[in-house]
This record gives sequence, structure tokens and C-alpha cells, in this order.
Amino acid sequence: MVIKSVSSEYWLASATSFDFGAHLMKHLNNAISSVGYSKFSKHINNFKKAIISSFYGSKRSIISEFQVYGKKNPEDNWLAASPDGAVNSFIYGLPTYGVLEIKCPFFGGDMSKAQPWKRVPLHYIPQAQGLMEILDRDWMDMYVWTVNGSSLFRLQRDVEYWNILKTTLSDFWWKHVQPAKEICNSSVITNPLVELSSLKPAPKHELHRCIVYESKLLVDNSKLLMREIHGKLQN
Repeated sequence: MVIKSVSSEYWLASATSFDFGAHLMKHLNNAISSVGYSKFSKHINNFKKAIISSFYGSKRSIISEFQVYGKKNPEDNWLAASPDGAVNSFIYGLPTYGVLEIKCPFFGGDMSKAQPWKRVPLHYIPQAQGLMEILDRDWMDMYVWTVNGSSLFRLQRDVEYWNILKTTLSDFWWKHVQPAKEICNSSVITNPLVELSSLKPAPKHELHRCIVYESKLLVDNSKLLMREIHGKLQN
């Protein structure tokens, strides 16, 4: 399922003609008022639907099922992803394809203290690049919602980064998960912590430092498209 709509630049530009932040917050608060913030985790999909509706109007949809990576390369069918949505738009008459990811951070469980991000946290970069690669999308809009405001980031796909990340994922799957699965299928395991201990991965992969470094570069290259506090757009 795909969201067919205008580009993010279109509705972002609309903020200059009306208080976009206030409109968005009002829409969201009305959508979740019957739930209450204390039940947030049990109704996360309703929140995401409200956010997507605010962004893309009636022409939207949520991708709820896993998208398998191995359609072109069957040997990679162990990789899959489940994004919140996908966007088809046009820039200067040319098609461009993006993916939508929505984050609603808890900030230690106390949502009243949550503030919209100014930068994308480092640990979300692998997920973002994985989603773009698996769904074959050029960019990602990462939207962050809190009770005090929200922010929107644009991230670009980086194939070289994915190649590094895929190496670590492949090692984890083929050297640890798959061998353990085969053992469990062929014999009865009563004490997995002992019987499968030889397949336990190291705390950090040998490419860990490289991935962290490259992730920092991608964070620096991401763009903050919009940030609002209590409905007021920030500079």
C-alpha cells in the first residue's frame, strides 16, 4: 500500500500561510483525547494514523505488513521491514519515492518532559537506512511527535552505508541465528544458555566503530524540515 500525495515541501510551505503547527497539534490532540496519554503505548497505531492524516489528507495509507527484501535477490529474503507509510510524489515533474517513519519517544516514561528532537538520534540511522533499502526508497521523512511539540527530518538513502550494515546483519544471521535455529529444529534444547553458548555473538561487531562513524555523518547530513513547540513553529 502506498500513500499517493504531494511532496513534503508542499505542505511544509503551507506553514507560511497559516499556523501549521497549531493545526497539527489540534488534530492530534482531538484524535487521541478519547484514549489519554497514559494508554499511549496500547494505541500507537491510532496516533500514527492521525499523524499521517494530518500530513497527507485523505490520500494516505499505513503499511502494516512486512516488506521482504529478497524479491530481487532471493538469498536475502531473511531481511524484511515494516514502515509506517510510503510516499509517492513529484518534484519538477519527476517521480520521487520516500518512506515515512513516525517516532513518539517516551523520554524515560514521562511524556510530559518530552521535547521534539533537534537532531536525529544516532541509533535510529541503521533502521532508517534499512527501511529505505528494503523498500527501495530514495529518502525518508522521520516525524517525531511529543505532547509538547513535534519535528520533521528528511534523510537520504546511502547505499554504501547499507553495504556496511548488511555485512554485520549477515554475520549475525548466518553465523548465529541460522545455526541456532538448525540445532533447535534437529534436537531438544533444555538449557539454551549453555547448549547454544558457542553461538552467542560478541557484544560488538568488528565493524561497530565504522558504523557509528558513518551514522554520525548521516545525522549531520539530515535536514530538519520543521520543528514546533506547542503549535508554534521554531526557527
